[in-house]
Amino acid sequence: MEFTDEEVADLYDRYAHVLFHRCRSILRNEEDAWDAVQETFARVIKNAETFRRQSSPLTWMYRISTNYSLNQLRNRTSRAATRRDKRADIVGPETTESGDTFLGDHERILELLEDADEQTRACVVHTYFDECTREETAKLVGLSVPTVRKRLNAFLLRARRQLGVAVAFLAAVLPWIRA
Repeated sequence: MEFTDEEVADLYDRYAHVLFHRCRSILRNEEDAWDAVQETFARVIKNAETFRRQSSPLTWMYRISTNYSLNQLRNRTSRAATRRDKRADIVGPETTESGDTFLGDHERILELLEDADEQTRACVVHTYFDECTREETAKLVGLSVPTVRKRLNAFLLRARRQLGVAVAFLAAVLPWIRA
């Protein structure tokens, strides 16, 4: 199945702003968010045959935009680590940056998100990146509110253990994403 030009234009008119807000909340940069929206629609056109009409187009495009944005964030982190490594090669290992621990937490959170199953990842992203309520998240992911709460709590517990974070709220850990 392919989308016609009119269908793609309609999808863009209806959902581009929604996807932009989602991408901006993940990437923390407007230009990168618009790039992510454009890439999302390029992938929508390219992969139209994979769209199952069982869900809404927005749900499918949310997944595409989220995965793309998280990949961009991971790539950004990898580039930052490479720059840090190059800097250490130049100035020597005794010089450290004050943000090293912060970047380490950033990388570990991305790893935690990658390791989480798809529904848990969606719950975390909807709740903490998109600032959806538990009820909104449950509706978007197709789970009950108690199940969303359990998945979020399990993810937070795992994140706290792995990061050694005393404060039990993931949102307090997320400001590093702006970097």
